[in-house]
Amino acid sequence: MGTMQPVGELDRQRYLGGSDIAAILGASPWRTPLDVYLDKTEGSQPVTADKAKIFKRGARMEPYILDLLAEEHGVEIVARNNRYVDPVHNFLAAEIDAEAATGENIEAKSANQFAAKNWGEQGTDAIPVYYSAQGMHGMMITGAPATIFPVLIGSDDFRVYRLERDEELIGIIREKEVAFWDRIQRREPPEPTNVADLLRLHPKSDGAIIQASDAILDRFNEMKAMMKRRDMLDSDIEDAKLELQMFMRQAGMLKFGATPLCTWREQDTTRFSLEPFRNKYPKLAKKFSETTTSRVFRVR
Repeated sequence: MGTMQPVGELDRQRYLGGSDIAAILGASPWRTPLDVYLDKTEGSQPVTADKAKIFKRGARMEPYILDLLAEEHGVEIVARNNRYVDPVHNFLAAEIDAEAATGENIEAKSANQFAAKNWGEQGTDAIPVYYSAQGMHGMMITGAPATIFPVLIGSDDFRVYRLERDEELIGIIREKEVAFWDRIQRREPPEPTNVADLLRLHPKSDGAIIQASDAILDRFNEMKAMMKRRDMLDSDIEDAKLELQMFMRQAGMLKFGATPLCTWREQDTTRFSLEPFRNKYPKLAKKFSETTTSRVFRVR
């Protein structure tokens, strides 16, 4: 079993935790391996306002969800928010939301109603893979035999899932984490997985010209063909839209029986008129103007 550490004692740059493992495995919908790498080498990276709200709400809901688990399912909770460090590798740690008297780890989760499809039949281990990875990581550190996942979906859909310890999977996770930490020590960033990753590594062009490989040329031609089909489809959509508008004329809604099909109504929009403002107050406009630089991808 791992060694317990007070929450807040460890600098997150000095260890890999449960929230990192899904990203390291490429299974997180929120973070990439490069995000984790930069978190550990440069400090916590900024997150979008929407993500920050999600994380903050999840933290606020955690005590309530744990209380529901105790009250409605009779689970005796003996500890909350303890952090444990791996007995072999001190760069592996896990903060566990709660622990049951029967020895299981407990990870409280909340989700909106649109995410309900990601959760299977309650009482099973049919949970999103990114939470399974977190659960296995926690069991790897603490030695727990299972992890209980109490989940509140929306405001009143409360479910409980159970994930059993899987030694083979834990072994794979451990190997991946140790290799990733070694990459961090060597300052060798992982390969980018999306455009945001690419722009963080290469925000500016160096002006170099490179030759396409045969495979890249094939992919370029595929993209050009898809773009042409998209343009043709956009044109067809505009033709269909015009035909509907010609049919509607002054009508505000088109229906088929009781089923609404589309509307064509007035809508007021207020926008800042930059050009007149610039003409009337050129110095003020210049004072509040900002030039930004971004890499733009264009097809020739």
